[in-house]
Amino acid sequence: MNKKNAFSISLWLVLGLISGFVFLNLTYQKSLPDVLEAASPSVVNIWSIKKWKAWQEKSNLLGIKRYQQVIKTGFFPNGSGVVLNKDGKIVTNFHVIKEAFKNQQRLIIELNNGEISEAIILGFSEDADIAVIQTINNPNLKPIKIKKNIDELRVGEQVIAIGNPQGLGKSFSMGIVSAINRQFKNVNGSFIQTDASINPGNSGGALIDRNGYLIGITNLIETTSGGSQGLNFAIPVDEVLKIYDEIIN
Repeated sequence: MNKKNAFSISLWLVLGLISGFVFLNLTYQKSLPDVLEAASPSVVNIWSIKKWKAWQEKSNLLGIKRYQQVIKTGFFPNGSGVVLNKDGKIVTNFHVIKEAFKNQQRLIIELNNGEISEAIILGFSEDADIAVIQTINNPNLKPIKIKKNIDELRVGEQVIAIGNPQGLGKSFSMGIVSAINRQFKNVNGSFIQTDASINPGNSGGALIDRNGYLIGITNLIETTSGGSQGLNFAIPVDEVLKIYDEIIN
């Protein structure tokens, strides 16, 4: 066998290995609906107990169905939260539970399947806008998968925001990472910027990557209208976990 033929065979072998790797990688990656279905139960609605009771009373009085309740009663959850472990610990934004904390109220957690549980506030960092709450009766909670190598996150990667915007129910919005380590004057920490739509009610919800791993907690929007304008921000998961550990330990 001459050198030219040997080189050609080697080249085809290398190309074959690369093609096989790409095929296996694409085959292994779950479809987007499967990713969302798996991640959805890990994101919950958070209500102050006072608002929850008022919402239920008005809903019952009007005799309306679940999907009509928010629009017709004018009540919607304080925000969203993300389940971090099976023992009932949930992370959210401090501003989501601020009202309940000031009024010394318990919280109501509404799961993906409609199951509810009362919860208490374990602690918070107002400066970082992170709070940890604990369910009382520990319903069947599913912890979210957490991205360990957050430093590898790149601008342009696909991301999905999961939450309960305007109280309309569990919603998903897709976008990309627009910037990393975004900072603001008079605001502590750095943020992941995304164009995935975030609206009131999304606060404290999950920002996940294409594989369903938590990369951040949705936190704030930059807007002149009150709604999403493509300038949306999340607290990176490594910062969230750091504050979470400080609160529970």
